[in-house]
Amino acid sequence: MIKRELLSHFTFADGVLIFLIILIIIISALIIYKNGHETEWAVIKFEDNTETISLEKDQIYELDNGMVIEVKGGKIRVKDSDCPQKICVKHGWLKFANDVIVCLPNETIIYLKKKSDLDYITR
Repeated sequence: MIKRELLSHFTFADGVLIFLIILIIIISALIIYKNGHETEWAVIKFEDNTETISLEKDQIYELDNGMVIEVKGGKIRVKDSDCPQKICVKHGWLKFANDVIVCLPNETIIYLKKKSDLDYITR
Protein backbone atom coordinates (compact mmCIF):
# COMPACT_ATOMS: atom_id res chain seq x y z
CA MET A 1 0.00 0.00 0.00
CA ILE A 2 1.09 3.50 -0.64
CA LYS A 3 1.63 5.85 2.28
CA ARG A 4 -1.25 8.13 1.20
CA GLU A 5 -3.68 5.22 1.14
CA LEU A 6 -2.70 4.27 4.70
CA LEU A 7 -3.09 7.83 5.95
CA SER A 8 -6.47 8.21 4.25
CA HIS A 9 -7.87 5.45 6.49
CA PHE A 10 -6.46 7.12 9.63
CA THR A 11 -9.08 9.14 11.53
CA PHE A 12 -8.91 11.68 14.33
CA ALA A 13 -10.30 9.09 16.77
CA ASP A 14 -7.43 6.72 15.85
CA GLY A 15 -4.92 9.44 16.70
CA VAL A 16 -6.60 10.14 20.05
CA LEU A 17 -6.64 6.43 20.87
CA ILE A 18 -2.93 6.02 20.06
CA PHE A 19 -2.10 9.10 22.13
CA LEU A 20 -4.05 7.78 25.14
CA ILE A 21 -2.36 4.37 24.94
CA ILE A 22 1.10 5.96 24.86
CA LEU A 23 0.18 8.24 27.78
CA ILE A 24 -1.05 5.27 29.86
CA ILE A 25 2.18 3.38 29.17
CA ILE A 26 4.34 6.33 30.24
CA ILE A 27 2.34 6.94 33.44
CA SER A 28 2.47 3.23 34.34
CA ALA A 29 6.24 3.12 33.83
CA LEU A 30 6.72 6.17 36.06
CA ILE A 31 4.58 4.69 38.83
CA ILE A 32 6.45 1.39 38.72
CA TYR A 33 9.82 3.16 38.72
CA LYS A 34 8.96 5.39 41.70
CA ASN A 35 7.75 2.39 43.73
CA GLY A 36 11.03 0.47 43.36
CA HIS A 37 12.14 -1.90 46.08
CA GLU A 38 14.00 0.10 48.69
CA THR A 39 16.48 -1.67 50.92
CA GLU A 40 18.22 -1.27 54.27
CA TRP A 41 21.53 -3.05 53.60
CA ALA A 42 24.47 -2.67 51.26
CA VAL A 43 27.12 -5.30 50.53
CA ILE A 44 30.71 -4.29 49.74
CA LYS A 45 33.02 -6.96 48.31
CA PHE A 46 36.73 -6.20 47.97
CA GLU A 47 40.00 -8.14 48.34
CA ASP A 48 38.24 -11.38 49.36
CA ASN A 49 36.35 -9.47 52.09
CA THR A 50 32.60 -9.05 52.28
CA GLU A 51 31.04 -6.39 54.49
CA THR A 52 27.34 -5.78 55.03
CA ILE A 53 26.57 -2.26 56.18
CA SER A 54 23.36 -0.56 57.24
CA LEU A 55 21.96 2.32 55.20
CA GLU A 56 20.03 3.71 58.16
CA LYS A 57 23.00 5.51 59.74
CA ASP A 58 24.86 8.26 57.85
CA GLN A 59 28.58 7.50 57.80
CA ILE A 60 31.74 7.40 55.68
CA TYR A 61 33.88 4.29 55.16
CA GLU A 62 37.47 4.34 53.97
CA LEU A 63 38.47 1.03 52.39
CA ASP A 64 42.04 -0.28 52.32
CA ASN A 65 42.08 -0.14 48.51
CA GLY A 66 41.83 3.68 48.30
CA MET A 67 38.05 4.05 48.01
CA VAL A 68 35.85 6.26 50.19
CA ILE A 69 32.22 5.07 50.53
CA GLU A 70 29.50 7.44 51.79
CA VAL A 71 26.16 6.40 53.27
CA LYS A 72 23.59 9.18 53.57
CA GLY A 73 19.78 9.27 53.70
CA GLY A 74 19.30 5.56 52.94
CA LYS A 75 21.57 5.74 49.87
CA ILE A 76 25.18 4.79 49.20
CA ARG A 77 27.83 6.01 46.76
CA VAL A 78 31.55 6.00 46.08
CA LYS A 79 32.65 9.44 47.22
CA ASP A 80 36.28 9.13 46.10
CA SER A 81 38.54 6.55 44.53
CA ASP A 82 42.14 6.34 43.41
CA CYS A 83 41.29 4.55 40.14
CA PRO A 84 42.22 6.38 36.91
CA GLN A 85 38.82 6.99 35.24
CA LYS A 86 36.68 7.23 38.40
CA ILE A 87 33.67 5.60 36.73
CA CYS A 88 32.56 4.30 40.13
CA VAL A 89 32.50 7.86 41.51
CA LYS A 90 30.55 9.15 38.50
CA HIS A 91 27.93 6.42 38.92
CA GLY A 92 26.19 8.33 41.69
CA TRP A 93 23.91 7.13 44.47
CA LEU A 94 22.43 3.65 44.85
CA LYS A 95 18.97 3.54 46.41
CA PHE A 96 16.98 0.57 45.14
CA ALA A 97 17.59 -3.16 45.57
CA ASN A 98 19.83 -4.84 42.99
CA ASP A 99 21.57 -1.56 42.05
CA VAL A 100 25.30 -2.15 41.57
CA ILE A 101 28.55 -0.17 41.40
CA VAL A 102 31.62 -2.02 40.13
CA CYS A 103 35.18 -0.66 40.27
CA LEU A 104 37.42 -2.96 38.24
CA PRO A 105 40.79 -1.33 39.04
CA ASN A 106 40.12 -1.68 42.78
CA GLU A 107 38.30 -5.02 42.39
CA THR A 108 35.34 -3.73 44.39
CA ILE A 109 31.63 -4.43 44.04
CA ILE A 110 28.93 -2.53 45.94
CA TYR A 111 25.31 -3.65 45.70
CA LEU A 112 22.08 -3.29 47.62
CA LYS A 113 20.41 -6.40 49.00
CA LYS A 114 16.70 -6.98 48.71
CA LYS A 115 14.77 -7.22 51.96
CA SER A 116 13.38 -10.55 50.79
CA ASP A 117 13.71 -12.93 47.87
CA LEU A 118 9.98 -12.47 47.22
CA ASP A 119 9.01 -9.86 44.65
CA TYR A 120 5.25 -9.96 45.12
CA ILE A 121 2.70 -11.94 47.07
CA THR A 122 -0.60 -12.82 45.41
CA ARG A 123 -3.73 -13.81 47.23
